[in-house]
Amino acid sequence: MNNIFAIFTREIKSFYVSPLYYILGFIYLALTGYFFTVEIYYSRLAVMENSIYNIGFFTILFLSILCMKLIAEERSTGTFELIMTSPITSLQYVIGKYLSVLLVYTSLLAMTLIYPILLMSFGKPDIGIILSGYLGLFLLGAAILGLGLIATSISKSQLVAAILGVSMALFAYILNWLSEMFNNARGFLNAVSITTYFSDFTRGLIDVQNILFFVIWIIVCIAIATMFVESYKWQ
Repeated sequence: MNNIFAIFTREIKSFYVSPLYYILGFIYLALTGYFFTVEIYYSRLAVMENSIYNIGFFTILFLSILCMKLIAEERSTGTFELIMTSPITSLQYVIGKYLSVLLVYTSLLAMTLIYPILLMSFGKPDIGIILSGYLGLFLLGAAILGLGLIATSISKSQLVAAILGVSMALFAYILNWLSEMFNNARGFLNAVSITTYFSDFTRGLIDVQNILFFVIWIIVCIAIATMFVESYKWQ
């Protein structure tokens, strides 16, 4: 646990002193604010369903870029080998990295709570649907961070890691759309599509099965990233 915390705190510090965090954070808050404003302007209702869904789509692009430096940067600079010679396991290393970027994402997501607060000031929104939507955004982000973790563990190049992460996230996001094209595989594609489960949250539906899907997704991603990291120790 101490090793995980050490990696976690080290990574958190690097995020908050990096210009990348503030640039991406500004873009994220600006675009989420845009989605919120547009929906309120056109609907004239105290609702956030469409805003949450649109924020979810943008999240897959944003988080893939946020993850790109996690492991790739240390492999390219040579500090990865130094860390791996310390008494730390590959799993501890990966979990520490993952938890750090998850906290960064959560802090940014928390800033957007100003939108439902504004809605409550000027109207009577359905708080249940909003809370469900935010839970969906958190789980969706956690799942996309898992893909980003795999991407950054594959390549030494941060650019390649970002492109690979965005590509995997986009593919995961459009799986349910592909199900409309491939009828024979429709059931399977819908069953493994993160969009299918995320959509339920945006409608106010909280199902244990949906939560379990995201938890399993995250565990699998961490396991895959750990295998890549472990393989580098023997090269």
